[in-house]
Amino acid sequence: MRNAGKASVWATVAALAAAYCLPPALAASEPEIEPEKADRVIAIVAERFTFVPSEIKLKQGEVVELRIRSLDTNHGFYLRDAGVNVIVPKRGKGDARVLFRAQKKGVFPFECSKACGAGHTIMGGRIVVE
Repeated sequence: MRNAGKASVWATVAALAAAYCLPPALAASEPEIEPEKADRVIAIVAERFTFVPSEIKLKQGEVVELRIRSLDTNHGFYLRDAGVNVIVPKRGKGDARVLFRAQKKGVFPFECSKACGAGHTIMGGRIVVE
């Protein structure tokens, strides 16, 4: 009988863990919504107070994935008009990925949002949507 009691406790613990700890996609039975697909991927390199390329031209309606990697320290990537502010990991630690939809024409500046040295304040670029 002791083992039956333990089994019941573990079944309850498992049920609670499934209900409260699993991500919603795993806990719910609703179908997952597929994330928006990018029309293309644009690689951006952050290093020594610059983003390369520092200007990105897009067509209105285009969806792009920006993959930002650093060749030195941690940086930030702040694109205010899109509500994006991500950390770009330091060299060898991966990249930051941002999905950007060019909904309207205009110029959208981006900048480093993490203090990275003496030239931090000049580190920026822009997305031009035509």
